Amino acid sequence: MREPLSYEIAHGAALAALEAGRADGHKVCAVVVNRSGVTKVLLSDDGVGLLGVETARRKAYTSAVSGVPTAKFAAFAASPQMQVAPPHLVDANLLPVAGGVPIVTADGEVIGAIGVGGADDVTDDRIAQQARDSVAKIVA
Repeated sequence: MREPLSYEIAHGAALAALEAGRADGHKVCAVVVNRSGVTKVLLSDDGVGLLGVETARRKAYTSAVSGVPTAKFAAFAASPQMQVAPPHLVDANLLPVAGGVPIVTADGEVIGAIGVGGADDVTDDRIAQQARDSVAKIVA
């Protein structure tokens, strides 16, 4: 197992998300968590409410602990197999909504995730991917 997600990478990803949101005219919150889902960085733009902050945190958590983007997790959660045990009954922090993506090393190890909240799920997802991609080269 490699070193945990650094503050510098986490902060860079969160800042990239805020900047990407602003470039598109959106006020968003970005939360970056480590591989265990513990918050490393939370940056919230002016005007983002509690709902945007909490959904960003839960999207990041969900992506980190599942190891997949929350859009993919949402599809899995909606499958007939999951009707027996909905994700929120397994872990109340899981949020099967697009907008969270794992931060993965070149050799495939999930070291954290970024979640974005404050816009619609499609926009949050695109911003989260852009932010993750902005730090991909420094995640060795």
